[in-house]
Amino acid sequence: MTYTASISNLCNTKYYIDNNNMRYELANTDSVSDLGVRFDSKLSFMHHINDEVNKAYSILGIIKRNFTHLDINCFVLLYKAVVRPHVEHANCLVPI
Repeated sequence: MTYTASISNLCNTKYYIDNNNMRYELANTDSVSDLGVRFDSKLSFMHHINDEVNKAYSILGIIKRNFTHLDINCFVLLYKAVVRPHVEHANCLVPI
């Protein structure tokens, strides 16, 4: 993956690994995950934000389906324990 600010500056650089007289070309990717944070070539973190929000919504759906008669205190406890960590994961990287 090559990092660039604009699409016009993007060059098609090829990377290789040499091993025992064999040359392997590395595939280009649009995004890469490091420590659970997804980076794209423009460093915008939109893939990471979408993944975390979708994960939080899916967990909320599981809570809604499985705990139909839940009072507000139990819901807040479940939300803080299970959903909120996914929303807050690496949120310091997102500009406000």
